[in-house]
Amino acid sequence: MSQEEDEADIDYYDLLGVPQDSTNEVIDKAYRRKARKYHPDKNRDNPEAATKVFHQISKAYEILTNPQKRLVYDNARKARSALKVRHEALDAKRKAMKADLEDRENAARLEKRKKTAAEESRQAKKRQHEDVREWEENKEISHSGK
Repeated sequence: MSQEEDEADIDYYDLLGVPQDSTNEVIDKAYRRKARKYHPDKNRDNPEAATKVFHQISKAYEILTNPQKRLVYDNARKARSALKVRHEALDAKRKAMKADLEDRENAARLEKRKKTAAEESRQAKKRQHEDVREWEENKEISHSGK
């Protein structure tokens, strides 16, 4: 996954810990608090991860404090949310269709087993009937020969 795709999945409001209808003042305070927490100089034990988060926080601040960029971001966020809901609905339909198909396949297998069992039963009865007839014929031959 590219860096742009990773950034598209980030919710800047969640990243800064502010609601969507936040004012610039609230965003400023949240940014300063998070920037202090994740500044690479404050996280010397893991500077790469801190740098990555710090850059994400800076990007979020840049976008959410610029009215035009914020509007574009909000529209894209709504579109992603709607797409997610649509995919969930389609996933539910796919699951229902899969369950229906599996039920029909299982019913067909059961019907096939029943037909096979019935055919085997008919053949067994036919063989039994033929065996009985052959036995009776042999019995008549052996009695008539005496």
